[in-house]
Amino acid sequence: MGRTRYAVAVATVFFVGATVTGMVAVPPANAQDPVDPGTPGASSTTTMPATPPEPEDTTPRPPNPVKRITVTKKLVFPVVGSSYFYAGFGGCRDACTREHHGIDIMTRDWRGLPVVAAQDGTVTKVTYDEGNAGCSVRIRHRDRWETRYLHLNNDIPGTDDMGFPCPAAGIEPGVQVKAGQIIGYVGDSGNAETTPPHVHFELRTPSGHPVDPYRSLRKASRVVFEWLPTDFSEASLAISQSHNPDPSTTTVVLLAEEAPQLTSSEVDDLRLSAPVVAVDHLDPYPAIAEIDRIGSRTVVIMSDTDTRWIQDILVGHAEIIETVPLPAVAHSEDAQQDEFGLDIVNHSPVDSFATIVAGRIDKIWRSRTEAFEVFAVEHRALVLESDTYGSRNLGFRSGSSLSRRSDRDLYWWATGDGWIGTDSMYKVPDRGYAYVTERRATPWTLAFLGSLAEMDPVPIWRTR
Repeated sequence: MGRTRYAVAVATVFFVGATVTGMVAVPPANAQDPVDPGTPGASSTTTMPATPPEPEDTTPRPPNPVKRITVTKKLVFPVVGSSYFYAGFGGCRDACTREHHGIDIMTRDWRGLPVVAAQDGTVTKVTYDEGNAGCSVRIRHRDRWETRYLHLNNDIPGTDDMGFPCPAAGIEPGVQVKAGQIIGYVGDSGNAETTPPHVHFELRTPSGHPVDPYRSLRKASRVVFEWLPTDFSEASLAISQSHNPDPSTTTVVLLAEEAPQLTSSEVDDLRLSAPVVAVDHLDPYPAIAEIDRIGSRTVVIMSDTDTRWIQDILVGHAEIIETVPLPAVAHSEDAQQDEFGLDIVNHSPVDSFATIVAGRIDKIWRSRTEAFEVFAVEHRALVLESDTYGSRNLGFRSGSSLSRRSDRDLYWWATGDGWIGTDSMYKVPDRGYAYVTERRATPWTLAFLGSLAEMDPVPIWRTR
C-alpha cells in the first residue's frame, strides 16, 4: 500500500516537471491549485503565470525643469505674415540635456518674413552668430519683463549662405523700439541650420525666469493692413467705392501720375474730407464712371499741369468749381558738420511707399491718437476722412503668404498687385499703397509700416 502511494507522488511530480536532484519542488504559497483536466472548460495547463510587473518609465526628462508659471501678457505677435505655432515649451533638447524655454513660430519654410518687437522697450543684447541662438535680439520692457527672438536671418536672400546684415538696421543695445517695429527677419541661424526657418520666441520675468508664452501668443494683437494697387487710379477708385456709398456734393480729382507728390507733401498731416478720384490719362473713363456713381455735382481739380483735357472730359458730368496746385514736396534735411567745420546736408530717407488712412478718423481710439498724429507727420501718408467706417479687406492682405508650391528659385515681393517673383534681388517691384482703416490705425501697425517704409525691401524665399 505504501509503495503505491509513493509511485503516485512521483508521477505527480514528474507531471508538474519540477524536480531538483531527486527532491520534490515545493510550489509557492500563492500558486493556484491544479485544475482537474476532466473539468468542463478547463485548459491543459495546470498553473497560471504571475502578473508581470509594470515596465519602468524610462522616458528621458530634462534635468532641473523650470517651475511653470501661468501668465498672459499683452503682446504684439512677433511675425508679420502667414505662420503657425504649437505648445512646445519645456520639451527636450540635445538628447534631453536641457529644456526648450520658448515657442517656435514656424513660417512654412519661408525665410525673410518680418519679425517685430512684441512690446515697447529697450534692446539689451544682440548676438550675430553665436552659439545656439545665432542671430538674436533681447528687449527689456517697461515692466522689466524681457522678450527674446532667436534664429533671426543672417543668410543672403535667395540662399542658405551667411552674409546678410543681422539684425535689422539700427537694432543694437540701448536702442528704444516700439511694439510692431521690425527688428529682424525669419531665418535659421544658430543651431536651427538643419531645421525649417522659424523664430524661437521667449518670455521671461524680471528675474530671468522663463515663462511659457503660448497663452500670450494666442491672444496677441496682430499687425494688419492691406496693400492697394501700385496704380493710384485703381487704388483711389477702390477706396472711393467703399467709403462713399451715398451721393457726395464735391469730389477731388487729380492725375494718377501726380499722386506721389500728394503723399510726399510738406503739409503736416494732409487730410482730405472729400472723395478722391485719380484719373488715368490713358484710360480716364473708370474715373468718370465713379464720379457719376457718387453723384458729385462739383469737382475740384488738384494738379500742377495743364488740365484742360480733364475739363473737356468732365463736361456734362460735373461742374469744375476750382483748380488748385498740389502741395509742395517736402525736403527733410539733417545738417551736420564735417571735420573741417563745413555743413553737410544729409537728406532723410524717403519712404518707399505711402500709407493711406481712410474712414472715420475722429473715431480713432483716444489712446492711439498720438501715435497716429506722429505717423501722419513723419511718413508719406494721405488721410481720407469719411462719414463711413473704413472697409476691411479692401486690397491684398498683409498676413497672407505664398503656398509651398511657389517657385523656390525666385525672390518674392508683397505688393498691391499681389506676390511678384523676380529672378534678381535688385529687381524690386513697386510696393503700391498701404491701406489702414481707422480701427486698424493701431500704434503697432503704424510702427511696423513706418519701419518697413524706411528700410530697404527684403523678399521672402525658400531654399528647400
